[in-house]
Amino acid sequence: MKRKSLKYQALFRFIVAVAILLLLNFIGNQYYARFDLTKEKRYSLSTATKQLLNSLDDEVYVKIYLEGEFPAGFKRLRNSAKETLDEFKAYSGNNIEYVFINPSLGTAEERNALYKELNAKGLMPTNLQVKGEEAYSQKIIFPGAIFTYQGRELPVQLLENQIGFGPQQVLNNSVELLEYKFANSIKKLTQRNRPRILFTRGQGELPDRNITDFVKTLQGLQYSVDTINLTQQFIPQTANVLIVAKPTLPFREQEKFKIDQFIMNGGSVLWLVDAMDAEMDSLQGKPVYFSQPRNLNLEDQLFKYGVRLNYDLVQDLQCNQIPLVVGMLGDQPQMELRPWYYYPLVVSNNEHAIVRNLDAVAFRFAGTIDLVGKDSASVSKTPLLHSSQYSKALLSPVRLHFSMLKEPPDQNTFQQKNLLLGALLEGKFESVFKNRVASSFAQALDSLEQPFLEQSIFSKMIVLSDGDVIKNDVSKTGSVYPLGFYPYTEQTFANKDFLLNCIEYLVDDIKLIETRNKEVRLRLLDNTKVKAEAAKWQLINVAVPLFVIAFFGIIFNWIRKRRYSR
Repeated sequence: MKRKSLKYQALFRFIVAVAILLLLNFIGNQYYARFDLTKEKRYSLSTATKQLLNSLDDEVYVKIYLEGEFPAGFKRLRNSAKETLDEFKAYSGNNIEYVFINPSLGTAEERNALYKELNAKGLMPTNLQVKGEEAYSQKIIFPGAIFTYQGRELPVQLLENQIGFGPQQVLNNSVELLEYKFANSIKKLTQRNRPRILFTRGQGELPDRNITDFVKTLQGLQYSVDTINLTQQFIPQTANVLIVAKPTLPFREQEKFKIDQFIMNGGSVLWLVDAMDAEMDSLQGKPVYFSQPRNLNLEDQLFKYGVRLNYDLVQDLQCNQIPLVVGMLGDQPQMELRPWYYYPLVVSNNEHAIVRNLDAVAFRFAGTIDLVGKDSASVSKTPLLHSSQYSKALLSPVRLHFSMLKEPPDQNTFQQKNLLLGALLEGKFESVFKNRVASSFAQALDSLEQPFLEQSIFSKMIVLSDGDVIKNDVSKTGSVYPLGFYPYTEQTFANKDFLLNCIEYLVDDIKLIETRNKEVRLRLLDNTKVKAEAAKWQLINVAVPLFVIAFFGIIFNWIRKRRYSR
């Protein structure tokens, strides 16, 4: 009878357990929740990313070329990419599908064909040194991904290319940016209307050949790019961003009015303005050249919005180099690279999403910027880029000469630090034409059925004190160098990444770029302590689990014997 009672008790427990599991399964299907217990919330997606994923109406397919034998750092990048995509898949209603691919598999011909294909699609290889049993070997990897949606493709480079950062920090920064890169790629592929970017023409801006690389990059990222001649046209309200790239001729009032009303209607502007006339060509064949202010007639407009471009040039000990003839060998000049202090290399320590974890940005003949006007709730001003701790600003007129390259700099004269070179302004701006609209301007607006606005709706603008930051160099044969590539040192700086971040921020209406502020802290082991205590922890890892299992086994057997011996 006792055995029968125990049998019914066991059956009852089984039925209750099954019922609880079914109930939990029903609740799990009806309600979705995930818990992130990490301090920095590394596994949590931003609200903007969740909204984007929830809006997916078709499948996004991702090929990730991070499969194979890698060092621990790259395995971490690979695993982080998988974890991020798993989160994406969960929030998208299974509209994210992905596969990891090892591009090094197959025959040599197959590998080379795949390498060429990936390179043509925009993924850059990394030459990795892998430690084998006897020696190191070289291995080519493609730390990137290809996103596909409804027949359209978009490449994503997963590994950051950052000069001056250690390998661990570079990989950590790459992990931090995974959510932003993945979400941004999905946004670009799924957006129905391509954001429209316009470059101004008519004021002596940079010619097409010097913005070719950036334009092609924007087009490859699903932007619509065109030019507009302000002397002949009004800026269409369908445009998202207006880029004023290094004007050299003065703006007339009608051109300023067109930009002003574009801003008042919510348009964004990227100002790349040289306040001083300073070019390397001006020094060719001359012992000295005096740089003077450029008459652009933009002072009152920018001042009204909250910015003043000063008539000066920045010298910085943290700078790029130019070649200098130091002697002759026969009839051949001998060249040496010497620091050119007018070419500052700007490494931002700002935590804003536009510049966070960004490599050095190369400037040429930059001036300083002042943020003017009282701070108000209507317009916020955020410094973005500064000079280094060892810099100075030379007031106009500035004497330019190459003889300064022959002597080492006097560091005591570089006492100014963190000179402002770029700033973000956002909010509701007041029109520079408030209370002074010419009748011809009013009539032009009437013909467009567009009212004059004295104050803008929410708008954004970025002001940089250098127009060359967007300029790609062109070789003597006419080939275009990538933006940020410096031919003399063959280094590539972060100009393109920085400007793309600027465009993303100016266009972004769901604050997706804020995910660039995600932080994943490095918690590295103390290598000295690891070596000293290795034996102790190995013993603990082996012995403690066995002890725990044995302890619970003894307790379980004791309870079982005591229960069933009655």
